[in-house]
Amino acid sequence: MKRIYTLLTFMVCSSFIWAQAPQKMSYQAVIRNSSNALLPSTPVGMRISILQGSLTGPSVYTETQNTTTNANGLVSLEIGTGAVVSGTFAGIAWGTSSFFIKTETDPTGGTNYTIAGTIQLLSVPYALYAAKSGDTAAVGPTGATGATGIAGATGAMGIAGVTGATGVAGATGATGATGIAGVTGATGVAGATGATGATGITGVTGATGIAGVTGATGATGIAGATGATGATGTTGIAGVTGATGVTGATGIAGVTGATGATGITGVTGATGIAGVTGATGATGITGVTGATGIAGVTGATGITGVTGATGATGITGVTGATGIAGATGIKGSVGDYADFYALMPGDNAATIAPGTAISFPQNGPTSAGAITRISVSTINLATVGTYSITCTVSITEAAQLVITLNGVELAYTTFGRNAGTSEVTGTSLIQTTVPNSVIAIHNPAGNSTALTITPIAGGASPVSAHLVILSL
Repeated sequence: MKRIYTLLTFMVCSSFIWAQAPQKMSYQAVIRNSSNALLPSTPVGMRISILQGSLTGPSVYTETQNTTTNANGLVSLEIGTGAVVSGTFAGIAWGTSSFFIKTETDPTGGTNYTIAGTIQLLSVPYALYAAKSGDTAAVGPTGATGATGIAGATGAMGIAGVTGATGVAGATGATGATGIAGVTGATGVAGATGATGATGITGVTGATGIAGVTGATGATGIAGATGATGATGTTGIAGVTGATGVTGATGIAGVTGATGATGITGVTGATGIAGVTGATGATGITGVTGATGIAGVTGATGITGVTGATGATGITGVTGATGIAGATGIKGSVGDYADFYALMPGDNAATIAPGTAISFPQNGPTSAGAITRISVSTINLATVGTYSITCTVSITEAAQLVITLNGVELAYTTFGRNAGTSEVTGTSLIQTTVPNSVIAIHNPAGNSTALTITPIAGGASPVSAHLVILSL
């Protein structure tokens, strides 16, 4: 198994401005294995590089070192004292750029560096920079105001305890004595006003103990696949809209009975075949409506004559004869209809073999028209046309049903249910081309399984199966 090691690094620069600044700086790291356990007393090989400008900048100095972790998995190095690979530690121009320290580690003690990490040196090793600042060179900008002096090194860094959850913080070292104030630099020839010099190097803040390595955030687990959206259940069969009765044609309005004293109004105008309107004249004996005068032939409405006083309501005229019945109106959107049903247990055999019809022996609501029963399982469609056929049956197994027309299975009408115990439901339109066509509902002949009609599903009452037929 490939082992993954982690590395916690921290660096302490504890150089002081003495007569000669030491060309090295302290560096410590904690090394762990893939189980986040420390690697105590283990030889390790390390390659250290100082990068300029960015995390991926060029190396201005590289060296290698071999050392051994202590009992707490901690390694302590002095960068600048290893085997030089490239560059010179003394030649690093600390004051000219930002710098990054890159470490590569072989936890087996060799040179197969499998752990790499890069961090920015946020506090530049100013002692090293200060050592450079004393070099005699061309007089530049006004030197920085002399450093307030390098703060004395904060007490020695406590040995990091074994990193537990947050890791035992090492004891904070005692704050070192205020360092000796640096020699005030020569005022130097005033050139262009230089950038305000860096306020003396603040002494390295003592490490608050080695912070335990924060374990790498575990990879976010792969989101489980979104479960397939369950199949939308079949929309239940819309209940048969009760026939709105054959509205039939409004038909010829019967003769509006005589409106009281208006006398026999005669058949109301031509809303249908009006009773013979005849001359508006003598519409029956108009009660004494006042002298409306004999209405002339309807031709010109004629002078209505003075309406005169409304007069007493005349004797209610004889109710006009019922007008001629209007012609049968155009067939509405739903014509004949019928509901045939079965109750289980009782109305079907326990199982329905392949190629066998389901029985619907009982009669529900019907228009008593062209849709009639032939037998317990076959229905006659007397007229040629289009029919909507809806079937619901409670079946125990996964099942399919199909409509047969004149003994032939109509493949496009096959419907079924793959699993579960809900009703098997289907709706199809069929067209007949000859009068007295015969339909039935079959267990398809090509299926191998006999179907069990579920008795008393879910309660104490027999369960109904329905075959509903509408003539469109």
